[in-house]
Amino acid sequence: MYQSMLPILKPLVFEGKSGVLQVTHKYDDQAKLFLREGIIEQIETKNLKGQQAAITCARWVNISVEFKEGVQESYTNDPKVDTNSFLSYLEKTSKTIKVITKRIPDDDTIFRINSKKLNRADKLHVDDFKIALLFDGKRSIEQILAMAGKSELAVLSHTCRLIFSGVAELVIQKDVMEKEDRIDFLKLLHEKLTELVGPAGSILVDDAFESIDSDPAMLTKKEIPLLIVEIGTLLDDEDQVELDAWGIAHL
Repeated sequence: MYQSMLPILKPLVFEGKSGVLQVTHKYDDQAKLFLREGIIEQIETKNLKGQQAAITCARWVNISVEFKEGVQESYTNDPKVDTNSFLSYLEKTSKTIKVITKRIPDDDTIFRINSKKLNRADKLHVDDFKIALLFDGKRSIEQILAMAGKSELAVLSHTCRLIFSGVAELVIQKDVMEKEDRIDFLKLLHEKLTELVGPAGSILVDDAFESIDSDPAMLTKKEIPLLIVEIGTLLDDEDQVELDAWGIAHL
């Protein structure tokens, strides 16, 4: 879930707690903050330590946090990890995260870019435009994060700027079929149409998806009857009857 570690870490510091604050990031990483009497003596992620680890985990947004009070693990005290500086940075990022949680429901959310508004936007930065190019109305936030080459906080912040500018528009998510089920159905559909009309069957499927304003990657079970009917309008009567019977058997 989107959240800042600040509401949990800050009281631990002010109350002089000792132990390990474990932060689990959705995207296959984990941080450990080692506290002794309210002072952060070391921060470690899977691959980083010290200041680099601090900068990295402070930019995580989709996290879960757990404090293990009194737990002692082996670590090397790093005097360069400054508790006050780390809290100050989290204070700033927490404000941004509050905005993010109001504008972006979760990492499955999909946005499309309004190209006309994008061309007229005069308050966006170069990096905003770079992120805008990754949104195609089909990719989720999670997919954008994998492609962007930026921290999670940066990508979500740029996305919010695009939303505020009216450039990024929420795509209402559909109950999309599971990937394997969708692939299996479309494979069988192509095979059936090849049997009925030959290689032109693939073209009929593409045209039908365009007519129902959908996409193979976003197909829902509710759209299957619409797709079958639309393809049927492009067939002769005998083939249409056979396709309808096939469609009923595969619903």
